[in-house]
Amino acid sequence: MHQPTSPKTHINRLIAAALRVRLVSDIPERLARSHIPYRLNDRRRERIAVVRSSGMLFIHVPKNAGTSVCEQLYGQQIKHETVQYYAKVAPDLLDLPSFAIMRDPIARFRSAFAYARSGGTRDRRVVPPFAALYGAFDGIDDAIDHLACARSPFDIDHIFRPQSWYLTDAEGACRIDRLVSYEALDQLGQIVGLDRLDDLPRLNGCSAAPPPLSPSQEAFVKDFYAADFALWRNACLTTSRISRPCSARRATS
Repeated sequence: MHQPTSPKTHINRLIAAALRVRLVSDIPERLARSHIPYRLNDRRRERIAVVRSSGMLFIHVPKNAGTSVCEQLYGQQIKHETVQYYAKVAPDLLDLPSFAIMRDPIARFRSAFAYARSGGTRDRRVVPPFAALYGAFDGIDDAIDHLACARSPFDIDHIFRPQSWYLTDAEGACRIDRLVSYEALDQLGQIVGLDRLDDLPRLNGCSAAPPPLSPSQEAFVKDFYAADFALWRNACLTTSRISRPCSARRATS
């Protein structure tokens, strides 16, 4: 049976439309980037308190095993909050030791496409504002058209947004201490100095096989995610025990 829309949900959707975001959950992010005052709700304040008490900031970049890391590190999901969001609502968190996982942008795009077209996983589904569109993707070119036509990252779901969007400040500088390559997940606990991250649960994994890309499709992905490639290469410059700190981190952070 169809559930009626609550007045609060209706108001939130109107606010989202006015701010030109498709996801209601993007309202705080849009306000943070627009320097508009915003009062956090209880759930957001609680998540910030959990991060603060842990003594470690993890930026959950979508499609990079972040669901598993959040569960192990915080005992809950902290959502896909960005550096710019934290800089506005809880700047002290950016002074904590921090890390994020970076993935080969081509592999991540292929994984995101498979996830999008299959509607998600048993742990998490594609959100309603994008579910019908993504479910109707006939092939890679449809996803590429979607990205090419987007006016901003707010026009696409988190799974397709650039990884750099989550990690950089308003000037484009990376504000995260350690960028760990996705390929080094089995060494994550050693790299960040937290033993409990040595054995991650497998959550939100997509069983659908990602399709290969044609040369022209791969060229688009490389161009669209150019900033991600730079950060990913940084993350790959690691040893078996330690990840190289992001060289662009500001001394004032």
